[in-house]
Amino acid sequence: MEQEIKCKTLSAIFQSDKLFLKGPHNIEFDTDGEHPLHIKVEQCGMREITLTSDEEISVFDLNAVLTRVERLLMIFDGIFIPLSQMQFSKSDISNENVLRVAAENLMKQRLSYFSSANFCTYDVDKLLEFDSILTPELFNKWEKLLEELDVAHQVYLYSLSNSGITVDVKCAFMIELSEPLVEIVKEHTNLFASLKPGTRTTSLKDCLDALITKYGVDIFKRELSDNYEQFLLAMVNSRVRIMHIKREQKGIYLNGAESILYALKMSLLYRRILFELLNIEESYYKEALEKAVSNINGWNDILAHFLKKLPE
Repeated sequence: MEQEIKCKTLSAIFQSDKLFLKGPHNIEFDTDGEHPLHIKVEQCGMREITLTSDEEISVFDLNAVLTRVERLLMIFDGIFIPLSQMQFSKSDISNENVLRVAAENLMKQRLSYFSSANFCTYDVDKLLEFDSILTPELFNKWEKLLEELDVAHQVYLYSLSNSGITVDVKCAFMIELSEPLVEIVKEHTNLFASLKPGTRTTSLKDCLDALITKYGVDIFKRELSDNYEQFLLAMVNSRVRIMHIKREQKGIYLNGAESILYALKMSLLYRRILFELLNIEESYYKEALEKAVSNINGWNDILAHFLKKLPE
């Protein structure tokens, strides 16, 4: 029987030739559970994440925790920073060559959503500095929330990834996430008691409207003040469009550039809701969110042209 590959430390370097990560930003904390870990995140020009255990544990378990850290940092940043190097070390049962090959294989097997789409921009979409907010308690809440979100969060990440999926389909998936978001908000709060996603009594439009009017007033301020009902119908039409042949498609729907714009706006809404569920105070990200919305609204006058073409 092949021996399991174990070690005590995982170090990962994240960087891009196109991106300079400002710093210094540093945070260290300990996790609890079956295999407690010391997690250190350091950033200055590049980002390094180091996981350390007092006992040797599976490299797959270490990598699983690393990806959970990455996904949390992604909702702060709005983008995944590319992983350039991974190294396992400090093992009495696995030699350096075995650890090196394990790291190489895990890097090759990374899911494609860890490569963010070109329309995601760190300098524009970043809402939080990790060292201002990351604590053991927050990370523990995040792990539980990820488990609850399950496939829904993967859909979110693939919709913002550099995959071959066209932008209209990516945006349609982001709009569709309104239903599971309503479900998870109901689970954690007293809101949306009358909504029952997936039933005839609650439409996708109902879910989208509930989320925007509760969590997205500042993100969708222009839409709320300019023919909001037709805007909601256009969003729903864009979701319905990918499930029907052309002759069955009705009404206004988003074109390619508009799909990028609203994928970004729906991403801001999604992250804002997750921040609320993680009990992150709005004061930490309000200014950055307003700046991000302003940048998106002003992008090549796409929003203004879209609102003008909505029927009265």
